[in-house]
Amino acid sequence: MPTTSASRVIHAPQRDVWALLSDVSRAGVWNKYWVSIDFLTPQTHGAGTRFTATTEAGDAFVFDVCEWESPKRISFCPVRDPGERYQVMLKSHLFEVRALSDEDCELTITAHATASGLRGRIISMFFWSGHQKDGLNAALDAIQSQFEPEKILRNNSDAPEIAAE
Repeated sequence: MPTTSASRVIHAPQRDVWALLSDVSRAGVWNKYWVSIDFLTPQTHGAGTRFTATTEAGDAFVFDVCEWESPKRISFCPVRDPGERYQVMLKSHLFEVRALSDEDCELTITAHATASGLRGRIISMFFWSGHQKDGLNAALDAIQSQFEPEKILRNNSDAPEIAAE
């Protein structure tokens, strides 16, 4: 099963990072592609919660909260149509929050997928993993910016400037 992950130490208590991640209605804060969240179940927290995430382009994706261990682990699993098949299919995004101290925690996001056939395995090895890692790091940046905005701004200002001609 193709898997990739990214981690970050965040200067915030575990409970605060968990509060952000476990409030599914605020997922657009850390997933830049999701502009709205609509719940499909009466519950809005915990395993079994189902929601639709809609993108700016109007694409809608249904997810289940398939794992919930407060304040440590939450996992989002896409809900697929019975006949829906791709060479590489995302199975879940797992968020793990580990307290390092009263003021710091480590957040690890792991993407799990399945690959079908030789072509799917090649795609997952050479393209999917890098593409997912970019997305995981973007989510970590967005989450970290909620607690350490100056750190993200400083990191982004380290990029070389391109002179206009």
